[in-house]
Amino acid sequence: MSTGAKVGIGVGGGCLVVLVVLVVVGFLIGRGASSPEPSAPPPAAESSAPAEETEEPVEEEPEAADSGVTMTASDAGTTGDVLDPEAVYTVVDVTIENGSEENVEVNPLYISATLADGSSVNDWGEALFADIDQIESGTLAPGDSASGQIALVGEVDVVQVELQSVLAQEEPIAVAEVS
Repeated sequence: MSTGAKVGIGVGGGCLVVLVVLVVVGFLIGRGASSPEPSAPPPAAESSAPAEETEEPVEEEPEAADSGVTMTASDAGTTGDVLDPEAVYTVVDVTIENGSEENVEVNPLYISATLADGSSVNDWGEALFADIDQIESGTLAPGDSASGQIALVGEVDVVQVELQSVLAQEEPIAVAEVS
């Protein structure tokens, strides 16, 4: 292979790496722009007047857009894996009811869970072989409902479950506190 060909391949490969990095950075920036962090309240102005009692703002739980879609979730304990006898999963029973006038897409990929530590997880890929009655993927027509289970890797404390839109760039379609 000639020196020119080697240089061409090297430069072309380098350009490809730079392009991939730019796409990833653009994606991450786009995801950050769609879910901005809450801003801190402005500092209170100091005055010589006596301090009035002020109520501290109560941190609100994220709520789903008023879509007419409701979801219930309850802790169903733990289970094992059909292939790995040492694996442990936390199981959550989920029921989704479409009370809206539009079809709703349901898929385990669109369901995420918030843990007690505040982290949001979707362990669908890692819990693929969990021994559960998995919620079925499909389209819920108005008035229909779907029930099943989701599994999360390990023994974790799930506090909330969310059904995201297909693109996951909007507010959740439905949110359920785990009972």
